[in-house]
Amino acid sequence: MRALRRHLVAGLIVIAPVTVTVWVLWWIFQWLDGLLGRFLYAAIGVELPGLGLLALLLLLLGVGWATERALGARLLGWWNVLLERIPLTRRIYSASSRIVRTVLAEDERPFSEVVLFEYPSAGRWSIGFVTARAPGMVQRHVEDSVTVFVATTPNPTSGYTVIVPRSRLIPLPMTVEEAFTYILSAGSVTPETGAAAAPGRPFPPAAAS
Repeated sequence: MRALRRHLVAGLIVIAPVTVTVWVLWWIFQWLDGLLGRFLYAAIGVELPGLGLLALLLLLLGVGWATERALGARLLGWWNVLLERIPLTRRIYSASSRIVRTVLAEDERPFSEVVLFEYPSAGRWSIGFVTARAPGMVQRHVEDSVTVFVATTPNPTSGYTVIVPRSRLIPLPMTVEEAFTYILSAGSVTPETGAAAAPGRPFPPAAAS
């Protein structure tokens, strides 16, 4: 029975991550395929899995190619101005545009460093991700402060935005991926002992208020 139990656990360790990975990838594929597929399949009367995803990729490539041309750049500028003038869409479009540009920009990353600091109270420590320096209006009240994102367990895509003085942060020799894995697993999966980890990068210089 002990050998049977050991084999069962070993099988779960191998199969479970593969199953979860395949399920997540299949869900993403279905969601992306359905964005345009629901209209294409209704128009042609035949459902071809993957056709909607292909159409979406072609659409993104076409829009990206057009925006790099002079006429496309002008049309995009007019479109941005139009959405910025509509009260209902102005705030949503502006915020989502900034978030997407920050996440997808090649020269920028949403998280610059993994840090340890006391949160939510003294004597209790949390792992956070430095996103940027705090705004100038905040610096007037909390000198030399940065913005830190504290992810929640087991869903690290949600969390809290905390403003902390830089002097109270302890940089950790842990990559962003390792920190997310640690949080996602509720602390049960830690970086391997002795594994090479990217050293914490220094904070960016203070910007003029």
